[in-house]
Amino acid sequence: MRFRHTELLAATSIMTAGTYVLDVNVRDCISRLNIVIIGTNTNDDPIGHPALIARQIDLVDGSDVLHSARGVYSQAAAFYGTGKQPHNYLNYRALGKGKSVIPIYFGRELWDPEFAFDPTKFVNPQLKIQHNYALGCSTPSACTLEVWADIFDDSPSGLRGFMMTKSHWTKTLVAGATDYVELPRDHPIRLVLPAAFSNDQEPDVNIETVKLTEDQDKRIVLECNTKHLLKMCEADYPIIAEQGEVLLVANTDQECFLTPTKDIQIQPIMSEDSDGIIHAPWSGGNGRILDGSVGGTTTFHVTGRAMHGVIPIQMGRRDHPEEWWDTPSLGNARLKMTTHADADTAALYELLLQQMRVY
Repeated sequence: MRFRHTELLAATSIMTAGTYVLDVNVRDCISRLNIVIIGTNTNDDPIGHPALIARQIDLVDGSDVLHSARGVYSQAAAFYGTGKQPHNYLNYRALGKGKSVIPIYFGRELWDPEFAFDPTKFVNPQLKIQHNYALGCSTPSACTLEVWADIFDDSPSGLRGFMMTKSHWTKTLVAGATDYVELPRDHPIRLVLPAAFSNDQEPDVNIETVKLTEDQDKRIVLECNTKHLLKMCEADYPIIAEQGEVLLVANTDQECFLTPTKDIQIQPIMSEDSDGIIHAPWSGGNGRILDGSVGGTTTFHVTGRAMHGVIPIQMGRRDHPEEWWDTPSLGNARLKMTTHADADTAALYELLLQQMRVY
């Protein structure tokens, strides 16, 4: 079996907010799509994570939705579906380039011989990327979009279907509330991903508890505080580790935006000759404050968990389809979520699902 890495869209300016529609005019099976966002900063004032520039990513075939999620949540789903960390470079310096690669895996891993996207099974597949350069980096003066595909030269002989990731439910977060979400029963579920992207609160503060049940609560699949759930589920994934740059002004708080949102450790280092002291006070969410006794360019190494505020729930071992949640055999499947009294009501409160769709 042979493979190739193909450019579907060369670097294209997206300095006007809108939606880029790309016909997926490939006939061979696709293992992964890579959406690349690069923003060139105008100033030293961070406004958001670079992946936020991709506001929404949809893969459709007419009215048939094959993938649908925000850029940050598509990136998190790629991480929790494979255990492989997508690339971000969190550069918030003037004239620097903030970068984000948002993969869409159609298999359990790259080059999965059983699960891939076969365009010949559909009529007119299109990738639609809603973008707004003003949402990420540091007010970009230039911003480009690229799309790459990892393609099988020959169709895998044992191809069964593909991984389909969608935002199934969303609402405005209300602190101290309870929500019930009826889950689809059209395809088996591999991952259940409650999400609350927030600059100011950790995900287990926004979403306090989750409960999964079958057949009108006849069987409880999972009932847990999310603080404990993160400790258990995140053990199956590597620590998120990234680098970035930011300019500090002496004795002035500077917020920069990170990919992890839980258990964050940040190690800032002045990249210019300085005896300054850098203070990194604790705060929740993906926004983190740095404050230096002197000003200058600062590089940082950051580690943490809970990518973009997503809480991963694996419905069986990731590589074993026979263990995934067989919702088509059920009369009912439901998720109950409660939010904390101190939850961030500005958080992007959603439920994402990754399902196994069979050809």
